[in-house]
Amino acid sequence: MYALGQAMRAIRGNWVASVATITTMTLSLTILAGFSLLSLNLNQVLATLQGELEVTVFLRDGADVPRLLETVRGWPEVARSEFVGKDRNLAALVTDIPSLATAAQLVANPLQDTLEMRLLDPSQTTAVRTRLEQLPGVAEVEDGSEAVETFLAIAEALRVVGSILIVVLLSSALFAIVNSIRAAITAREDEIEVQRLVGATRSFIRAPFLIEGFLLGLFSAVITLGLAIPGYQFVVARLTEQLPFVPFVRDPLLLGQVAVLLTALALMVGLVGSAISVSQHVRESA
Repeated sequence: MYALGQAMRAIRGNWVASVATITTMTLSLTILAGFSLLSLNLNQVLATLQGELEVTVFLRDGADVPRLLETVRGWPEVARSEFVGKDRNLAALVTDIPSLATAAQLVANPLQDTLEMRLLDPSQTTAVRTRLEQLPGVAEVEDGSEAVETFLAIAEALRVVGSILIVVLLSSALFAIVNSIRAAITAREDEIEVQRLVGATRSFIRAPFLIEGFLLGLFSAVITLGLAIPGYQFVVARLTEQLPFVPFVRDPLLLGQVAVLLTALALMVGLVGSAISVSQHVRESA
């Protein structure tokens, strides 16, 4: 309790440095929270795309549909395959774009018969596409692998940028903690010297500063979560109205994991920063 009281007194007594430290850490943690939530959503979109990835096989006129269906349904990679005639394709197109209804009545159906396929493992798309293109009666094969590859590239770039940001932001937060605790040590230098003279142990002297760093990290984490989580939920609620087809992350368990990780990170930075300051002071005083 003594160490906790001393830590709180130091935070109040050196409130300018404390506020500056908490502000720096809050900004750093908020940016990290934003990147974490963005990465979670991107991964969820990617998983959804991979799960719903379909292969569309466009057939030539006169293609032997029963034989093609029998062939592809025998492949172990294929989870489902279905024949979709050109009339059904045209009806679906008119449903999606009603303005084409008049044109569809005036001209012959320009669309092709297709086979709609879904694979058990989306990673096999390229190999299956190559085999499909060699089958008789197949005019063209389309799949969503390019979209998946684009999202994978974005996710990889985001991971690289996120890693760099983590190092930069945590370094700035750590630097702020070190300076704040160092200022607190300097302000209490005479008191620390008296404690040494009366036989206080190193642990007794260090404890208030370690707790101060812990509290600064805790305060920063609480403020960050109070801004980031409600802010994220507000943004998602607004975006869902405009983009209802996007599977935004709303799972409380995932959001709770992000909150726990950010809190643990803030507390670790606070403890490590205060430990560095105390160690430096001990070396300088030796």
